[in-house]
Amino acid sequence: MTTLPPFDTWLWTQALTETLWAGLDPAGAGRYLRERRLARLLARTQAVSPLYHQRNPAARCLADFTPVSKAELMAHFDNWATDRRIKLKQARLFVSEPEHVGNGWLDDYLLWTSSGTSGEPGIFVQDAGSLAAFDAIDALRLRGSQASTYQLGIWGMGQRFAFVGAIGGHFAGHVSMQRLRRLMPSTSIASFSVLDPLPVVAVRLQEQKPTVLITYPSCAAALAQLQLDGELSLSLLELWMGGEQLSPQQQQLIQAAFRCPLRNNYGASEFYSIASACDHGCLHVNDDWVILEPVDAHMQPVPVGTLSDSVLLTNLANLTQPLVRYRLMDRVRLTGVPCTCGNAFPVIEVQGRADDTLHLRGVGRRRVTILPLALETVIEERAGVSRFQLLCRSDAHIEIRFEAAVSAAAQAFERTRQVLAEFLGQQGVTGARFVYSSEPPLLKPHSGKLLRVLQLS
Repeated sequence: MTTLPPFDTWLWTQALTETLWAGLDPAGAGRYLRERRLARLLARTQAVSPLYHQRNPAARCLADFTPVSKAELMAHFDNWATDRRIKLKQARLFVSEPEHVGNGWLDDYLLWTSSGTSGEPGIFVQDAGSLAAFDAIDALRLRGSQASTYQLGIWGMGQRFAFVGAIGGHFAGHVSMQRLRRLMPSTSIASFSVLDPLPVVAVRLQEQKPTVLITYPSCAAALAQLQLDGELSLSLLELWMGGEQLSPQQQQLIQAAFRCPLRNNYGASEFYSIASACDHGCLHVNDDWVILEPVDAHMQPVPVGTLSDSVLLTNLANLTQPLVRYRLMDRVRLTGVPCTCGNAFPVIEVQGRADDTLHLRGVGRRRVTILPLALETVIEERAGVSRFQLLCRSDAHIEIRFEAAVSAAAQAFERTRQVLAEFLGQQGVTGARFVYSSEPPLLKPHSGKLLRVLQLS
């Protein structure tokens, strides 16, 4: 049965009005709204969430709450939410069915899942208030301060949207697009799987002729190369990106190919729109709706200007499944420097997911481009492995390593090898060879972070 996703007209109007108000005066209205939302969140969390109350019985302010991980929240899922109807068994049953993507759950909620990049997949419950906040942020901030000057218009009415991403499960991007399609049936929205071969995606995009493309930076860069090579001819009004770190090289390539405004968003399954890029390319935290605390390896705050080991996130919009000082493994630096664009919201730099796009050999020595997120999705979803690393060479020699936490590594390797062989064959890669290594995964030399897909040569 199809159930419409939650949409509360009053909450939506209120979120839009308050987000506009805060954007005009971040230090005044924005700070007032932030503190009011935080007080409401902490009071409700302490009063109604058994998990948070047990962990922090005497907490009175944000600093009193001990940081919490995804693994701990998932382990105590049934005691986490403030709506006591929310149970893990029923949530898992719901997200196990692809046809439920975008459907309302328990009449009041939307469900989406996170990937297992940190080793623990999560299920996140979005209430009408959090969805209204995400809508307001996207409408007013995703597209920069000059959004109204472009042909697209603030709501995108009459445009053709194309989403290229992971669409095989209840992932945040896919669920959000399905929700939009349900709520705005007259809007043209097409979704394409990032797991399909890139030339196939290009053909389907060419057929749809989107005016707005929504995808990951790595996918946008790969499509941009096809555009420059004459294998794709899209005329875009805007290109929206998120889910990965956007490098300067990628931005330059994408801009040269599509010659349209690029909109970059930093978000997560835990909070869909943490920061939005301005017209100068700086990421501004939506800190009237979300609080970020950059911390070191011991969960202590780091000074402004220092790159963190991780970041603690507090979601001020969601009163149903509270996230208070939740640890995200992204490395973040609060610059402390005002942006010349005039936007007074704090500027951050983020070291998030930035795995390599692979270029492997196909039939007739044709180069086959493989997106890192496609590989990660296949391994997580089909092999059931999340703590892995692929070291790849252009001759399709692929070394597979696992983190120490992976038990039965030999069996994990066999599952990974099988799904990779099938997937790469479908992509047109020839001569792929796989080898298991008991060596620990390589880490980035400066950050010490794990990259899951690396092109070595």
